[in-house]
Amino acid sequence: MDQQTAMKLTKEQKQELINKLTSPWGRVSLLCDGHKVDLVVKLCKGMRYRIATYVDGRWEGKWVSGKEAYPEQKFLNKQVRPACPKKDKAAMEKAVGKRYFKKMCAEERYWTATITLYDITWASGRTAINHLCKVCDSIQIAPAEATA
Repeated sequence: MDQQTAMKLTKEQKQELINKLTSPWGRVSLLCDGHKVDLVVKLCKGMRYRIATYVDGRWEGKWVSGKEAYPEQKFLNKQVRPACPKKDKAAMEKAVGKRYFKKMCAEERYWTATITLYDITWASGRTAINHLCKVCDSIQIAPAEATA
């Protein structure tokens, strides 16, 4: 393994990237495991800003579903949620009784099953940068592209 493939960000570099992602319309470009990953601050809902992730300059809807595995999913925000919402569980438990509901949960996987989704947005730059540092073997700041 050569030195370039094992590059990691220093603490100062991480903080600099996080600072860039705290201002509206901030942008950071990184080279992560051979992919160019862009983190961009976007206006989301109302006056809330979120960090959007673009892998190799794009994102595709097929990456969001956890049904198939894609290499780009490791750069996204993984979310595991229960297949059955708590309020539905509570309503069913009330309708059939606690004892029978426990027996149902043991027999049927629906009540304990989960759904995996991959979100392209992050709540903050810190969570996005920390995630990328955790999942990538090699991560470095992309060299500035020459503007014409």
